[in-house]
Amino acid sequence: MGPGRVRALPRPTPPRARPAHAALAALLAELRRPPATGDAPAPDPGHEIARIRRFYDDILRERYDRAEPRLADLDQLQAIASGYPGRASFLSALALEPPSATQDLAGRAGGEDDLLILSTAHSAKGKEWDAVFVIWAVDGWFPMARALGDDEEAEEERRLMYVALTRARNHLSVVYPLNAYSSRRGADYTIDQLSRFIDRGVRARMQRVVLTAEGEGAPPEAAAPERPALDLRAMLRGRFGAG
Repeated sequence: MGPGRVRALPRPTPPRARPAHAALAALLAELRRPPATGDAPAPDPGHEIARIRRFYDDILRERYDRAEPRLADLDQLQAIASGYPGRASFLSALALEPPSATQDLAGRAGGEDDLLILSTAHSAKGKEWDAVFVIWAVDGWFPMARALGDDEEAEEERRLMYVALTRARNHLSVVYPLNAYSSRRGADYTIDQLSRFIDRGVRARMQRVVLTAEGEGAPPEAAAPERPALDLRAMLRGRFGAG
């Protein structure tokens, strides 16, 4: 150790914890070692989690009064990890789109029937769903107010809108409030304007639906002229200038 450097000494392990501590250290050292040969199959990440849990579950029960929900989360994580071919692919999936809850992970393993999936436009890249609702499509929200004064940021918001609109396989709904308060208790009231990215040409190809209060009559709907079949994706590419 060179001059002027201080090395922290590890805290001593309590005597009653030494056997478990030694076993855990040996297990972690084993998990860090690569396979003996290049042809050896990658270890099952679910099995690795199960081995670690032999030490962790008891600690979790001691630390929390209601450990059952946390243990159930670990059960779910372990089951999902077992569906990946190796630890690297499992960790890569977590790093690319970190889950905020175990349900986020569960959605990857099963189908999409009877599920409502909430996603940002960023996270939706490369994915598709049968029906997509793009919400809060108003100026100040999409595009964001802070992006309106910068051409590059506004163009990035336009690309994100294109991504959001093209995630739908069969049904696309663009939703925006006609007016809104800034907060539940606030007095600031705004009359919202549909996002500038949904221009007149795009709107002409969409059906407008207005929700009215009970007892109010719906606005008259003009008869739509018959049009030839429309390639919506091609039209959006032309409008948004994306590939």
